[in-house]
Amino acid sequence: MPKLKRLLMSACFETAQRRRHCSRNQEHEICQGDKCLVIKENMSKNNYCMECAALILQKAQEELNQLAGELESPYQKGHA
Repeated sequence: MPKLKRLLMSACFETAQRRRHCSRNQEHEICQGDKCLVIKENMSKNNYCMECAALILQKAQEELNQLAGELESPYQKGHA
């Protein structure tokens, strides 16, 4: 069976080993020991504070829900 394509790029939560700035808002500081969202894209690594991470995940969830909604409608009509 072919491998499933990943929709989400590499993302994970890490504990900051040193002080970082949020990639979305440079005024948001991520202190050493704080949890942060790390998203790897095209050889770069972006760090997001938990406030911005919540917004990013919320937007991603909305986009996934929209895609899933589009998938369900024609699928259910064709297979009902």
